[in-house]
Amino acid sequence: MSVVPPQPAPEYEDELRTVLARRDWVGLREFSRRKNDIPDDVYAQDRHFWEVLMHKLTVNRFDLLGYHEESRAWLLAHGYSTDLGGY
Repeated sequence: MSVVPPQPAPEYEDELRTVLARRDWVGLREFSRRKNDIPDDVYAQDRHFWEVLMHKLTVNRFDLLGYHEESRAWLLAHGYSTDLGGY
């Protein structure tokens, strides 16, 4: 029998989708702090870190298909792949 991981609450998903659609790296950092209780060293990362994360999250979400091309182009221009786990 396989175990299905718990799914985030709809409110969580709605807020994250809104932050990503606004292209708001500061909002993503604050959302992550509030909802995911990230450690201080991650929270303190610079703008570039949060922009990379924002674009990687965007291209990995079906509900943000309209933003995929922009995020792919940004990642490519900065030397990153769309893979959440790699460069």
